[in-house]
Amino acid sequence: MARLDRDSLRKVTVHIGEKNYYERQQLRDMFLAQGVKSVVCHATAQALRTMLLDSPPDMLVLSDDFDPAVFDLIREIRHQKIGENPFMLITVLVAPGRRDALTFAIKAGVDDIVIKPLTPERVRERMSLVAFHRQPFIAHGEYIGPDRRTEDRPSRVKRIAVLNTLLEKVNGREFDKESLKTAIDRSLEQVLQAQLDSQSSHLGELCERLVHAYDQRDVGDEVQSDLLTLASVLQDAAAVALRLKESQLSALCASLSDSVAKMADHYYEPAERELDLLRKITTAFQLAMEGSQKDTADESGNGDVSALAAS
Repeated sequence: MARLDRDSLRKVTVHIGEKNYYERQQLRDMFLAQGVKSVVCHATAQALRTMLLDSPPDMLVLSDDFDPAVFDLIREIRHQKIGENPFMLITVLVAPGRRDALTFAIKAGVDDIVIKPLTPERVRERMSLVAFHRQPFIAHGEYIGPDRRTEDRPSRVKRIAVLNTLLEKVNGREFDKESLKTAIDRSLEQVLQAQLDSQSSHLGELCERLVHAYDQRDVGDEVQSDLLTLASVLQDAAAVALRLKESQLSALCASLSDSVAKMADHYYEPAERELDLLRKITTAFQLAMEGSQKDTADESGNGDVSALAAS
């Protein structure tokens, strides 16, 4: 394994987001002292956003007070709404006593949290941690980021070893735009597929709860809330499927979402075909994910759910 030294770090790019000029310069000098040749500082979130569109760094270091929406910015990066690389290493520097910032940072999907101040002695230690011991990613619900479960807490959620360009460069690999995009897309496909798996599980839970409520004639405001949530999850699944170039699955989810949203308008007296739709949504989604919806649905007697949703 390569070592983290001045020579291995010279091709690494670090971006820093810190609104205080003096602290920004101190952070810059610390990384330069480690051998990092490309350190770009940003005083505003807008400047950082603009730079990320053209030149994603290997590592992004952000102060917790860099911007009021700093944690939203991190989530946007993880969901690839800003820039091309949602897998850049992200470290957040948090002021002592700011427990809320710790929670927000974890939920946003950061790789590392350091209590201020970051000292020169700790810079290489923290870089080594995220380079060689980065946690695998998970995609569950709205969260995309490192899995923070311990190994003795098993989960059915898939753990994904995503691209780590800092580690790749330390190991001597070089990227041009095309090779970087190929590497990003390889990890992104796994993450998006994991999102679909998570959405499938959520759909199943919602549909089971709704069918039970209607069967038991226990229909209150919470049923309408669940229907609207179901429509939203289906719409999110349609967007994820489209990014995976699964056009049929995307169209199915969008159609089902529209049907469920209409059902929410008169949730207290749904038509029988709408209740039938609820019973079939989960199966339809899973079959479409497998790429064999029509054949398997015909064999199992589920019928054409796409037609049911559109009717």
